[in-house]
Amino acid sequence: MSSSIRLIVVLALVITAIPVSVLAGDLIDLDRWHEDLIDALGEAPEEKADRRPALGIYPTLGGSIGPPNWVSAQGHAYLSFTDGKSFSIYAGYGVEWGPNADASIITVGWGGVRSIPVASKQTGFHGKFLRYRRWDDEDHGIHHGLSFGTESGVGFGALAFEIGGARSERNHWMIVAQIALKFAVPIRIPLTGSAPSLPADNAD
Repeated sequence: MSSSIRLIVVLALVITAIPVSVLAGDLIDLDRWHEDLIDALGEAPEEKADRRPALGIYPTLGGSIGPPNWVSAQGHAYLSFTDGKSFSIYAGYGVEWGPNADASIITVGWGGVRSIPVASKQTGFHGKFLRYRRWDDEDHGIHHGLSFGTESGVGFGALAFEIGGARSERNHWMIVAQIALKFAVPIRIPLTGSAPSLPADNAD
C-alpha cells in the first residue's frame, strides 16, 4: 500500500472517530453551569449596594469634530436619577464654542451615572439622549434644531456620538454630525444614607 493511500486511511479514521468520542461523552451546558454558579455564590455586596436609588452629577469638558463647526469645544453638566433597578433618566445644559457658530444645548435622555463593574471600582456614565440646540451662526443668524445620540464614559473619560439638524428663520439648514471626546467627573450619590462614591479609581 502506498504512503498516500495510508495517509488517506488514517485521516478517514480520525475524522470518523472524533464525533463518536464527543457523542459518547457528556456534553457541558455552559449557560446552565454559569447560572448554577451564580446561584451558589450569590450576588456580591457591591452589586446589591449599587441597586439602591441614587442621584448622579456629571460635568464634562471636551472637544468635538464634525459639522457645522468641524472643530469645537464643549461643556456640559447633567443631573441623573436612577431607582437602582431599571428606571434611569438624566437632563442637563451645555454650550458649544466654534469658529462658525456657538450653541446653547438642552439635553434629556435615558441613562445616567452608575457604578462600573471593572477590576478596580469606578464610576461611569452611559445614556442615549435627545437635544435641543439654539445655534448662533455668524453668517445665517439664529437656528433651532434637534439631534440625538449616545454617550458613554468610564472614570475620567467619555465619548459621544450625535446626529441631527437645525433650521433658521431664513430657511437655512445646518447638519449636526459630531464625535466628541470629553474629560468627565462622574459622581454617584446613593439616596439611602451611604457616602457618595468618588469619581474614578480612588473610590473606596
